Amino acid sequence: MNSIEKLEDLKGMTAEDKGSILLVHGDLKPAAFVVMEGEVFHLPGDVSHISPAQISILDEILTDLGLKYITTTEVMENASNKSYEHGQEVMRIFVSKDLHSAEQLKAAFDDIQNNHHEAGILLGYPITAVDAFLTPNMLDWSHHPKSTAAVSALNVRLLGHRLSKDNWQEEVKYLEASGKYLEATSPTIYAKITAEED
Repeated sequence: MNSIEKLEDLKGMTAEDKGSILLVHGDLKPAAFVVMEGEVFHLPGDVSHISPAQISILDEILTDLGLKYITTTEVMENASNKSYEHGQEVMRIFVSKDLHSAEQLKAAFDDIQNNHHEAGILLGYPITAVDAFLTPNMLDWSHHPKSTAAVSALNVRLLGHRLSKDNWQEEVKYLEASGKYLEATSPTIYAKITAEED
């Protein structure tokens, strides 16, 4: 099984995060922030830990892809947006082709309240979108495009950040190249990311 197949089968990580790893590998994104979680189903009262096998497989994948990474791990309890009833171990992984960029991304997320701009740049978002984030020039989610003349409807679904009101047409153009790369590299991951939500 090659590293792409291992990534496709990796438990505890979303397809979007797997796609971000591939985009870093393909030089279409400078760095990525991804998450691995322990098993959802576990005995009541137990903490759901990430298995050593999962961590070992992740290390193999990232090493095989020539990526550097650093991690932080904590147990989440009763998060407002997810149900961590008995505690779920969560590993945050900062990935890049060089360790310095991974460290910079971690530092930005360690103080994300003050470092949205730096985090956005390190994640490879268009500068005009990063500049507009949390300002009156940020485009409302309800106005985000479903497709454009330059970007297919499927590839627009790869969008993972907010756009600006003034430059969104330019800001989405990179999604077409990202989509083509992901589709060629892992049709499985691409299909999961771009599947229409129910």
